[in-house]
Amino acid sequence: MKLKAEAMKDLARVRRHRITIQRKRDGFDRHQNPVEHWRDWRVIHAERTQLYGKEYYAAAEVGQEQTIIFTARYVPFLDGLSTVNHRLVFGGKAYDIRHVDHLPGETWVRIRAIEVSRWRPK
Repeated sequence: MKLKAEAMKDLARVRRHRITIQRKRDGFDRHQNPVEHWRDWRVIHAERTQLYGKEYYAAAEVGQEQTIIFTARYVPFLDGLSTVNHRLVFGGKAYDIRHVDHLPGETWVRIRAIEVSRWRPK
């Protein structure tokens, strides 16, 4: 069990960045063509880190060396994150969610995401 001071340091580290989670809504344009609409869903605080060491080289073998890891404090709505219907927005860039990993103790969640190169903010 961590001391309260150590737990507060972890929490302060994670509160550095605000990440917006968007949810996909399918719709149609004026010509009745199917279109994806992304709407802001929730905002969380998370720490952003890049891959390094063994993780980087393993990801480079499959062409995903641009993977970013977001570590956030666990909240129940993160259980419903989908790699198809949700994505992250941070620093003016959108990131497709590749994997959501619940770390031991249900305290932290690690979200692996990769930048969407074709996305432009409104």
